[in-house]
Amino acid sequence: MQEVVVPVSAFVRDLKNAVEGAFGWVALSGEITNISKSFAGHTYFTLKDESAQIRCAVFKNQQKMIRCELKNDMSYIVYGKISVYEAKAEITLVVSLVIPYGDGMAALKLKALKEKLKNEGLFDLERKKKLPRFPQVAGVVTAENGAAIHDIIKVSRGRFPAAGIILSPALVQGSGAAPSIIEALKRLEIIEEIDVIIIGRGGGAKEDLEPFNSEELARAVAACKKPVVSAVGHETDSTVLDLVADYSVPTPSAAAELVFPDARELLDGIESRKETISNYLNSLLNSKMLHLDNLALSLKSPKELAKTAEHRTDRLLFDATSAIRDIIQKNMQQYLLLEKNLEKLSPLSPLERGFAIVTQNKKTVKKSAELNKDLDFDIRFGDGTAHINNKG
Repeated sequence: MQEVVVPVSAFVRDLKNAVEGAFGWVALSGEITNISKSFAGHTYFTLKDESAQIRCAVFKNQQKMIRCELKNDMSYIVYGKISVYEAKAEITLVVSLVIPYGDGMAALKLKALKEKLKNEGLFDLERKKKLPRFPQVAGVVTAENGAAIHDIIKVSRGRFPAAGIILSPALVQGSGAAPSIIEALKRLEIIEEIDVIIIGRGGGAKEDLEPFNSEELARAVAACKKPVVSAVGHETDSTVLDLVADYSVPTPSAAAELVFPDARELLDGIESRKETISNYLNSLLNSKMLHLDNLALSLKSPKELAKTAEHRTDRLLFDATSAIRDIIQKNMQQYLLLEKNLEKLSPLSPLERGFAIVTQNKKTVKKSAELNKDLDFDIRFGDGTAHINNKG
């Protein structure tokens, strides 16, 4: 069998693809040693147990996820993704979360749940619903006699008194809290008049947030057709409810301020707009009135218009008469010239200068040989005709 020889780089690349593809995200427990920090802000350490160790790296952009102090020779649960550094064929765990071993399992489960829901798109901004600008009725899911409902009512009455509030009471801590909150949410969702729903509680210990990290509650909120505001009263930790809700605020009072507009600000805005519109209309009216005044000044009285028309008519008649006179005079001159030219061309014209025309038998005698001396003939002069009788 022929052996296949491959370059080291090709082998390490295949190794990298195989290892990273096989493991991906992992959670490892062990002791941390050799903690160091680079000038770029990255943190490096070794995670080991009795028989093995692995190099770990916390890059600068993940430092905020390390919510505990790292100490050498202390046990932790480290959550991250396996990576192979090709240049040295070194396996490194790229860390995204470090938790002290005692607190680790619950936090790790919560981290895994958040990652799962995120991958399903439940935290995507595109699916989140917008708040109504002027809610008529708001639903509230919280303890019936807790401080949260009183805070919401107080703020809403001060900002937007016209809005109504419907309380759907629920447990907000303890083992039965999550199902209770889901049931209360569903009761409000079917009420058509409700425009928005607030799920909240007052402040409490970190352990009291467990119901709001329920996967079932997260899915119920994501499926709700009305916008949901999370207000669980804890500013330091983001619950699953905070991430899946359409809006998230730290306290019930802040939720009321978000949901209900300030009626006084609205009225002030309306008055300001009214004043702006009034000023614009007055300015427009004044401009139009000035334009009308200018038009009125430019208009002439009927007498002036008639007089102007009369002058214009007289001018037109004068121009027409002059034009006709010029045409007649020009035509008369042409006529006289034509007449004079015709007279010059007339056969009688030479008679006026002493010549005469001899005719015999109604024919003009042009030569003496044509004249019959035995017959009568006529001689026409310029002032008359003489008849010559040869028989006498």
